[in-house]
Amino acid sequence: MSNSVRILSISDDDGLRLSRELLIVNDGFETESILSNTAVSVSYARSFDIVMICRSVDPERAMALIDMLRRYNPEIRILTISPLERNMRRSDADIEVAPGPESVLEAIHQLSREKRESKRFYETSHP
Repeated sequence: MSNSVRILSISDDDGLRLSRELLIVNDGFETESILSNTAVSVSYARSFDIVMICRSVDPERAMALIDMLRRYNPEIRILTISPLERNMRRSDADIEVAPGPESVLEAIHQLSREKRESKRFYETSHP
């Protein structure tokens, strides 16, 4: 199964980053994994549909990344893996999930469906 949704996975833990990348790729999605301090350009951010931010990313850095990614790509959907520090604003991410492969994949599938449905709506309303 091939999906047209591209996922950017951000994690500061090498083991989690690698295992999540394998999980997502094995489920048929195109993904790229980076450290949170890797510079992200506007064109780079716009090439992704979903960004997943791991709980290993410092909460302040995660909030800054979310703000920057939304500024660069207002259409991007953001998934965070809890527990993030409780001082993170609830509205920053589109969805927050518990750690674990099942909950991560379920959230990715949900955001992917929403992305496809919004694209389909736009295409039918703007012929």
